[in-house]
Amino acid sequence: MKFITDSVSRCARLGSLSELEKFPEAIFETPLLVLYTRRGSVPHLTKDVFKMLTDEQHMLSVSLPTTLTMVEAVKQSDSFSEFVGMKEYPTILTIQDSSEVSPHGHQKHITTAIWTKHGHHPVSPDIYMDIVEAFKPDIYVGLCDGDSNEKTNEKKIMKVVDRSKRQFEKCLERHKSSEILKKTCLLGAVEGGYDLRAREVSANFLREKNLEGYVIDGLHVNGPEVQNISFETIKEVVQHTLALLPPEKLKVSMGSWSPHVILELIDSGVDVFDSSYPYVMTENFKALTFMCDSHNHGDDYKTELAISVADKCYVDDFSPICNECQCLTCRNHSRAYLNHLHNTKELLCSVLLMIHNTHVYLEFFKAIRENIKNGKFKEFKHRFLNQFS
Repeated sequence: MKFITDSVSRCARLGSLSELEKFPEAIFETPLLVLYTRRGSVPHLTKDVFKMLTDEQHMLSVSLPTTLTMVEAVKQSDSFSEFVGMKEYPTILTIQDSSEVSPHGHQKHITTAIWTKHGHHPVSPDIYMDIVEAFKPDIYVGLCDGDSNEKTNEKKIMKVVDRSKRQFEKCLERHKSSEILKKTCLLGAVEGGYDLRAREVSANFLREKNLEGYVIDGLHVNGPEVQNISFETIKEVVQHTLALLPPEKLKVSMGSWSPHVILELIDSGVDVFDSSYPYVMTENFKALTFMCDSHNHGDDYKTELAISVADKCYVDDFSPICNECQCLTCRNHSRAYLNHLHNTKELLCSVLLMIHNTHVYLEFFKAIRENIKNGKFKEFKHRFLNQFS
């Protein structure tokens, strides 16, 4: 993998990911939205419907909690992507599921606890690297213990950092000796919770490994509550962590961050995110509306990020979610119909919401890249934060 950026300063920047072994012609512009999947599929969407949503080539995020029970079956195929019928899409393998809370505890010695429907599974570096060699992702995160958040005490944080260092050493050793993974990109996860000194220990350790990029990890334990974390809460630790890392390298942050935090993280120099936020909104029967107009309102104009199609006020509302939206849902269906689908517990409600919410988020990232390109990102961010405060 090759990452090129137009700026090595720690600010909003354009870049490109290219030269993936299985996709030598593919170029992904950053800031990049990686599409969140469960068991290799975008939730609620069949492959045919997904292709109706977007005809562009996107990178897919694959997590261990949703795929761990599939490992033996995947070994019968050439790769995970081929097994799930998505071989035309590059994948990035992550440790935890961004949309589900990762339970605390059960990390022992050099293993990380991966929780599935059947309980927790201790995954060691050797087991993990066996999975990576079976899945053959295009990019993967080294095994780490990200079990920390704002409330984690110093003693546990140092254990997290130490365990993650030992895990990464073993992963890197296997990576270098593996013929299968010799052209696969390995990312290092910077741990340390909200302890700046621990962050320095983790970042300095990884910086010596000459990696292609880094994941800013350990800020949360995943799940829907991540959308409620303000940038002020994470600002100091994020900016301190980024300052410790080589500015020309790729920076990744996973989690269902709110659009406000996404903008601030991009402005701090983070390049890649996942789309678990649209999925979390869909699961709560909410339709994103923050891209419904061009944000040309005055500074006094305030509105909401989303509407709830469960609200009774939409029972007779025959307008689309967004008049200007060109997604399949808005072109063909009304708020009243979505309200009806919710009330009758039809699965189609989640399908239509997922189509719309994913489309909105893809357009959001296109707008971000366009505004950075035009030198107007600061103005775009200011209008957005003011309008949706």
